[in-house]
Amino acid sequence: MEENSAPDVAPKEIAIAHRYGQTVVPQNPERIVTLGPYEEDSLIAIGVIPIASTGPETLAETFPPPWSRESLRNAEILGPANLEDGIDYGAIAELLPDLIMATKADLSLEQYEQLSSIAPTVAQPTGGNASEMSWQRHAEFVGQVLNLESEARQAILVTQASIFDAIRPHPALKGSTFGHLKVGEGEVLQIAGGESLSARFFRQLGLSYPSNLDDEIGGMDWTLLTEKLESFLDVDVLVVESDPALRTSLVDSRPFLEQENVVWVDQGSDYEGAINSITILSLSLLLEDLVPDISQIVTVVIDPPTAEEEAAMEAFRLVYGSETIWEDKAPHLERASELRDANEAYRLGAIDNNGITLTPKAAQISNGEATIIYDVYFGDSPAYTDLDRTIYLVDGIWQVTKDDFCGFLSAAQTPCPK
Repeated sequence: MEENSAPDVAPKEIAIAHRYGQTVVPQNPERIVTLGPYEEDSLIAIGVIPIASTGPETLAETFPPPWSRESLRNAEILGPANLEDGIDYGAIAELLPDLIMATKADLSLEQYEQLSSIAPTVAQPTGGNASEMSWQRHAEFVGQVLNLESEARQAILVTQASIFDAIRPHPALKGSTFGHLKVGEGEVLQIAGGESLSARFFRQLGLSYPSNLDDEIGGMDWTLLTEKLESFLDVDVLVVESDPALRTSLVDSRPFLEQENVVWVDQGSDYEGAINSITILSLSLLLEDLVPDISQIVTVVIDPPTAEEEAAMEAFRLVYGSETIWEDKAPHLERASELRDANEAYRLGAIDNNGITLTPKAAQISNGEATIIYDVYFGDSPAYTDLDRTIYLVDGIWQVTKDDFCGFLSAAQTPCPK
């Protein structure tokens, strides 16, 4: 009698909808070619390395950029991603891809069909322009295509935390206004609209797009800088992309570019590539270089906290920190003896979040009360920012009331005694 053999299990496939219909993507594709500008960044962020990528047309000579260079060291670098000049279908076919990712490429239907004859091809998602897709949306979509959605979510959370970490030392960024200009051929200037990738990134830093510009061009990506729009450029910081060799003549012809609020970005540099792509990986260069440059312009002098403000903030930090030892916490907690067991339960529960810390940023003292402005951290990652609570001066010692402490613990799912 013939033994029963286990049936072969067909690999799972995922049907992905996009602007030209849908594509069935095989499970765990191993030979992926990316065609859109900086398309590969979201793949790399979730642990997938393509076998080939196309460099952007204007920066092809310096591609790959520093944020993906190491990951792409063994990848084939195809010609510039200039679809108008045609696609080298033969070169792509020779790579024997099992998936072509073109979610940031503005493919025509004919180009999509030709690529699909080589391998399953995913075009840009429906309902949006590829050039306007946010870094979060692109990472999410790539995670969906590759059935790595949890990895994509984690990569997004890590990147968002890096943004918080970069801006935390620069509180003056919040609310400062910005503009973004680009110098083209013939020294023609363009201005970024409020929904451009760069404008959305600047808003993530806490900067504000001017309302008068928003009324005129808010929904656009880029548009010509007219005299009327130039009159609206009374902003706190102005980011300007230009050829360094043209900078002197630019300032001579447009005196507003000589102001101290200008941050120059050299065209042809990795810096330019990062600010025009805004991917989950290119953000690292901007956070490292651009944020400090902008902060130097918008920084305001903030008086250091007084000794009394420092004392209130330190007492607040000790009380709410899950890892604070009890002997340090108890003097600053009303009716502490009743709360020791609740505090221990809070400490144990916070372990799942790698500890909870409330980091004070400022204190405003009046009549024996201090309003503390603070951020909440889970481990090293900011979870909530710019919150406020009150602490009280009792017999010369700053203390948190039992009711306030228990209210906080209830939000952390920790019961308190009546």
